[in-house]
Amino acid sequence: IKIRLQMQLAGQRGNLVGMGAIFTQMVEREGPRSLYLGFAPALTRSLIYGGLRLGLYEPCKHVCSYAFGSTNFAFKFASGVVAGALATALTNPMEVLKVRSQMSTSRISTIGVMREIVSEEGVKALWKGVGPAMVRAGCLTASQMATYDEAKQVYTIFCCLLIERNDCRMYY
Repeated sequence: IKIRLQMQLAGQRGNLVGMGAIFTQMVEREGPRSLYLGFAPALTRSLIYGGLRLGLYEPCKHVCSYAFGSTNFAFKFASGVVAGALATALTNPMEVLKVRSQMSTSRISTIGVMREIVSEEGVKALWKGVGPAMVRAGCLTASQMATYDEAKQVYTIFCCLLIERNDCRMYY
């Protein structure tokens, strides 16, 4: 429904309609299954993207530590930016397939949508919008991962000091 709302062309096809009207139109004209168009690429993208952004953060942080001898908050933030941006760059084709499937009123498979895009627009079209998406994901991942990592470190130090253990140095 969100994609259909965003794709309305103001003035070209009459007045803009709201969420309820689009929901009703989709169910009446295309059936209830139309509400799940793009589900497969959305799920695939979410699984791969989530794993990549979390999995790339630590190696990026280790590279910063090796190259600069530090893993302060700025380097953690930079590691998050890189991890989020790379994850988005690698999964953008799934995002494009999801949106195109959701816009489509025909019952074409995800593979069919991909073939259509590649044959009509070229492989490069699977990365449409990747720049802004990378910026968004980089900032999101950076803020989440760096904040979590920093909070975890502070909490660990606090707990060590609280129980007055001598081997706390390994945590900071």
